[in-house]
This record gives sequence, structure tokens and C-alpha cells, in this order.
Amino acid sequence: MDKYLFIVNPTAGSGKTKTYIQFIEDYMSSSNREYKLVVTTRPKEATLIVTENPDYNICVSVGGDGTTNEVAKGILERGSGILGIIPSGTGNDMAQALKLDMDRNRAIQRVLNGKVASIDLGKVRGDYFFNIASVGFDAWVVSETDKIKRVVKGKTAYVLGVLAGLLTYRSREVSIEIDGMTIKRKATLVAVGNGQSYGGGMKILPMASIYDDMLDVCVVKDISNLKILFLFPSIFKGEHIKYKKHVEFFRGRNVKVTLDYRQLLNIDGELFVIEDEVVEFTLSNKKLSVIT
Repeated sequence: MDKYLFIVNPTAGSGKTKTYIQFIEDYMSSSNREYKLVVTTRPKEATLIVTENPDYNICVSVGGDGTTNEVAKGILERGSGILGIIPSGTGNDMAQALKLDMDRNRAIQRVLNGKVASIDLGKVRGDYFFNIASVGFDAWVVSETDKIKRVVKGKTAYVLGVLAGLLTYRSREVSIEIDGMTIKRKATLVAVGNGQSYGGGMKILPMASIYDDMLDVCVVKDISNLKILFLFPSIFKGEHIKYKKHVEFFRGRNVKVTLDYRQLLNIDGELFVIEDEVVEFTLSNKKLSVIT
């Protein structure tokens, strides 16, 4: 019989996820299913909670993309388990990639009765990524947004982060090798991923699928700050694909990006400083089981 482990991040969604705690307890108590609910108190704790509760085969993330990533990593670390998601964060890009309903009533019903599918996993620098990893302008924007979130919440913080990034970021020369094919560009950003969107719904990889055993790549060429502002709104709908002069798309299973400068790497919204010259993104042989 399935046993459910609900991991709740009370700070997700600007604190609204706190209200999900009583909702889940009431729903699960009336469902006669065995469950346990744990509330996180610090970053990275969700991964630890999963690994410390191996008897619970269905691990449910209640929060945003960060919580979902931590729960997924816990499942991979312990080598077993199925990921369920009740999305309640600001962006919920992973839930969007899975085409999940955002309504909490339908979400918990899906967790209890939905089908299980296997999705692709990416890897970079030893870390798994479930949605999108990138270098360049967007990683810079995440850094600026993190600073702004101290005073402004939600999607407004991301928009302000973009504006701050426009003032400080400059395009750089990169060499990109995709399954043996090499291209050299002066690029504003390089995004590699399974999912379609990040940053709360920006469809940077509109053709991507988490089921197709391929990684999708978007390269935004060297463009002026004014053109970035022009291109930015189109990304939310995935309409930047029509600007072929400025944007290129590729697909592959192994992507190597060679840099000659210190850079930030964005892995599903988490930032890392790159000191290495070559950053390699690969499609993992592992899959992740998810309730869809």
C-alpha cells in the first residue's frame, strides 16, 4: 500500500503555502491513506527529509520549484520513490512542464489517483537539473532578482531583476559543442533544458519535452540592451522563436559550453560560480518517476 510523505515549504508563494498544511491534513485524514506531513525550516532540508523517510514511497512537494527540486534530489539520492507535486510557489515552472493543475483540490486528488510517468533528467557539474540550466544574462538576472526579493516579492522582483541585469551584463564569446557539432558565438545567454519555461513562465525552450530523451538548447546572440527589452516580452509566450536573426535553437544529448571568463551557472533557479573553462550538460541515463 502507498505511503505518502508531504513536505511543505511554508515560505513558498510568499507564505500562502502555510494555509495548505491544515488542508492536506483534513483531506488525508478523511481519505484513510497512510501519510506523514513535515514542514521545512531551512533550505535543502526537503532532500534530507526524503532520505530519512525511506518507508514512504510517494514523496509530495508542497511549494515552488525549489522545494520540488529538493524533494526530487532526495528521491534520487535514496534510489527509490515517486514524486508528487502540489504547486504553491510563485513560478511553478516544473509543474507547468508536467502540465499540472494549480488548483490545490485537483492537485491533491491527482497525487492520490494520478498516473506515474518517467521524465528525463539533465546533469551538469555533478548536479541533476529537472527543468533548465543556463549561463549568461538569465543567470545574471537570477542573481539580481535574489537581491531584489529582499524587498519586492513575486514576478515583479523578476522583472526588476531583468532591468537591473540590462544595466550591468555584457555578452561574451562562447564555443558550444552539441553532440560533436561546434558553433562559436558572441552570446547573451545559453539555456539548456528538459522543460519549456523558467523565471515564472518565460518559455525560453518552447519546443522542449521532458519525455523525449533529448536536451533542447536556446542561444540568444549578442544583442543590444534595447533589443533585449524588445525580445523579453515575447519569451513569456515562446514567440521569440520567430526572431531567427537573434535566437537559435538546437537539440542534443551532450552540450559543452566553453567559456574564457568567470561566469554564473543557473541550475533550476539555483546559482553557482563557474571557475571551469568547460561546462558540460548531459542527458542522464536515469529517469525520475512523477505523478502526472
